[in-house]
This record gives sequence, C-alpha cells and structure tokens, in this order.
Amino acid sequence: MKVLVARTDKLGDVVLSLPAIAWLKARRPAWELHALVAPRAAPLLEHDPGLARVWTWPEDAGRLGAERFDAAVLLVYDRAVAAHLLRIGVRRRVGPLSRWTSWLLLSCGVRQRRSRGGWHERDYNVGLVAALAREEARGKLPAPRLALSGAQREAGRRFRATAGPRVAVVAFVHAGSGGSALGWPPERFGAVAARLAARYGWRLFLTGGESDGEAVAAAAAAAGPAVTSLAGQYDLRELLGVLSGGDLMVAPSTGPLHLAAALGLAAVGVMSPVPVQSAERWGPLGPRARSVAPDVLCPARLACLGPRCRLWNCLETIGVDAVVAAALDAVAVAGEADGRSRG
Repeated sequence: MKVLVARTDKLGDVVLSLPAIAWLKARRPAWELHALVAPRAAPLLEHDPGLARVWTWPEDAGRLGAERFDAAVLLVYDRAVAAHLLRIGVRRRVGPLSRWTSWLLLSCGVRQRRSRGGWHERDYNVGLVAALAREEARGKLPAPRLALSGAQREAGRRFRATAGPRVAVVAFVHAGSGGSALGWPPERFGAVAARLAARYGWRLFLTGGESDGEAVAAAAAAAGPAVTSLAGQYDLRELLGVLSGGDLMVAPSTGPLHLAAALGLAAVGVMSPVPVQSAERWGPLGPRARSVAPDVLCPARLACLGPRCRLWNCLETIGVDAVVAAALDAVAVAGEADGRSRG
C-alpha cells in the first residue's frame, strides 16, 4: 500500500505530525509512506527513516499523479490538496471534516472538532492515520523526533565547541511568535536570557526569523551584551544542525519550540490560556518539555478577547522567575537523563 501523508501548513504543525508518521509505520511496516508539505518544511522530513520520499505542495502537484497512491491522509484539511488528490485518482482520502467541501472531497472524513480543543495536536494527527489503518490509537503515543544527517549533527558539535571550553549549557531563547497565539512580551524573553546567561557555565543565544526582527531587537536590548543574537543567520536546514548542539530552548508557541523538543533539547514554552492555543493543544512534547501558562480559566474559544476580557492581559501575569525556574528544572531533568545514559 502506497500512502501520501499531507501536512502543508507551518513548521510546528509538521513537527507535531511526526508521531503520526511514526505510529503508522510501526503499525503497517510494509506500507510505503510519502509526505507532502510546504516547500520550507521539507528539510524537517528529508532524513525521516519512515518515509520513502518527501514532496512539496504545490511545486510537485503535477508529479503526484504518476505515483499512483492507494490512499492519502490530510492531517489538516486543505481544499486545493483534497481536490487534486481526487482529480489524480487517489481513491481513499482520509481527513478531518472541518469545512463543507470536506464532505464532498474526502472519501473517509473524520469528525474531530479541533476548534473545541480537548486533545493535543499530536493526538488529532495520530487519530487520522489510525482511521486509515482501521485501528484505534491506544496507549502511549510517540513524541516527535527529528532525524538529521551526519553533517547536521557535526555542525551542531562544531557550534557547541565555539561556545567556549567551559560552557556546560548552551541555551536558545526565541522571542518571536509569528502572531499565531497571544504572545509574552519580548522584553521578558530577553530578561530570561539575561538571567540564564549570568549563571556559571551557561551560554545564551537569541534566535529569530525574518518576521521576528522587532521582537528580537526588543529581547536583545533587555538581554544585554552577554547574549548573542543568531537571528537571520541560518536557513532551516542549518538551524536544525545548530539547535542539535544545544541543551535548552525557551520560546512562545512557535515552530522553533517544537523543533528543539523534537531534537531532544529541554524545551520551555510560554503558552496562551486560550483553549485552541493552550499547552494542552500545542505544548512541547517529551520528558524534557515544560509549559508555563497563566493560571486562569479562559473564557475565549478561538482567539483572545483582548481588552474586552476581565482577565486581560493574563499572559503578562507570568513572571520572569517562573520561566527561569521552568528552564532550570527542564535542564536538570535533561542532565539527570544524560547521567543515567552514561552510567
């Protein structure tokens, strides 16, 4: 059976799709799995051992028909992708029934009601591939794991070596959120970086993409000269290698947080309490992952109500001390795990 697994949105979403691929490959090892992602996300999957090939949308749309896929799973509903799969003759098309056109274009729609929350995004993704396999996803589900090339791992080791001979912890702080969720002030991310950089044996770096310029500048001003900015210096493939040489990532709910967690770093997410933006839905996964969120019962559903809410702005009630404490705890757990593995 030849199956296309499609997730054509953001980087963090693709990372949280990795457990679905791993789950399906473990349950159906004889199936040939392919992935379809946005072009910028392709480096996340190019070394995944469970995949035969990675395709990009829409660049590779014209070549998909010749592959004669037996089935496809849309981990997020995309009308254009679903219509194209129907057009090229993919007979079994599984996906969430989230739009009226999904009832027409999917042959096996699954009602998940993601807008109501309740499950983690990883669990929703596994539920869809389980529907294709005609199984129920039971027991503990895998956490995301990114596979890198030997060259990327070596780049990580080189990066760590440049941090200094007495550096015990290499940590990254990512202040930009891309606007996908209610964000913590970038100045506070900078203050976290400054506090951690003041610890003996710690080296701190700020990361950020092209759209994070203002947030990185504000964080850098608060962090001071002991913290080095890496913003804009690496493409995704290079960044994966650099991150693999680190120990910790502190970030809002954004792609780099999930990249770091999936590379095995300790990861601390500063999360919104809005149900569809919350740690329960989007928090980093793994034994070294921590989420910090306001201790409130959010009255919103799909987006923060802003000044209309009596709790506004609850995210600013999170203090620097709480995030620093979560970071130290996550790194301590990581150190204990490394010690046990060496023992």
